[in-house]
This record gives sequence, C-alpha cells and structure tokens, in this order.
Amino acid sequence: MTDMIRCPACRGAKKVAKLGGIIGECNSCTGKGQILASDKPVKVEPDVIPAIDNIVKAVADSVPASSVPLCAPSATVLNNDVKVDGKKALYKRKKA
Repeated sequence: MTDMIRCPACRGAKKVAKLGGIIGECNSCTGKGQILASDKPVKVEPDVIPAIDNIVKAVADSVPASSVPLCAPSATVLNNDVKVDGKKALYKRKKA
C-alpha cells in the first residue's frame, strides 16, 4: 500500500479558512486529512546570487543617514509679517 502522510495544508484537520475567512474543505487533500507521500510539496531553496554578497557588504560599509545633514543651515529667516484675519478665514466651523 502507498504511504500516506498528514496533509501539510490543513495539518489533518480537513477544513481550512478560505477567502473571506469562511471555513471550507482543504484543496490539497480534498477533505481527507491525508495525502500520498509522493504528492507532498517539495521545499524550494532560492539560488544565492553572488552579487548579493557585494550588495550586503556595500550596505554594511555605508554611512548611516542620521550622520549626514540633509541641508546646510541657512541664515534666512521666514517672514512672519502676514497676519490671517479669523473673520475672513476660508474654512470655518458651522455654528448651529
């Protein structure tokens, strides 16, 4: 007889949460709780790209953003000569 293993999708519960959180029958084992050992999904390891090591080293050697000033301090001061009249404000709260 073929080897049966517990379903990795529903872990043998036969029911899983589907779209919208509604409980329904597991698609992997069709609600049986077990699948064939040969049907078990294989874990795929990602290929490591050699250029990633260079990127990681470059990021590790970079200067933190907090130590570099974003802009030089300027001597100009904003003019606060303009005053806003509250009665002519564009948006006001409604008064009931």
